[in-house]
Amino acid sequence: MDGLHAWKINAEMAASRDSKVTADHVGSAIVELEALRLEILRFSSYWQSFDPAHEPPLKLSFEEHSRNISRHSQLRVAAYEEQISPRISDTLSLATIILGPDGAEVRNLASVSEYARTNYLSMMECARALQKVKDVLAMR
Repeated sequence: MDGLHAWKINAEMAASRDSKVTADHVGSAIVELEALRLEILRFSSYWQSFDPAHEPPLKLSFEEHSRNISRHSQLRVAAYEEQISPRISDTLSLATIILGPDGAEVRNLASVSEYARTNYLSMMECARALQKVKDVLAMR
């Protein structure tokens, strides 16, 4: 009986949440998700375009080349924290309000957004997670 009661409470909470969400809310969220996804792709492309890790060290010593890579990485992470992370946090909050915290796509976005700043592949994974949330919202 406890399982049935919990299911009923969850269904009532979802119905209450859904009744407060308008098509305008969903439309705005879809626009923001797509804008953020494109921003992450642009950000990643920009930082990759002059990443010293993608260039041969030429006449630099190993230590100098390593310092350049480290400096570039630190600058990229700082820029990500300033430009992208706050938007991901806001967008994740919005998606959680609309879809609820238990949706697989929302949980996945929350998970991948925690480490998206670390490297370009993680940024791409975050962009894919944003696309999946957007797809779920578009079907509402």
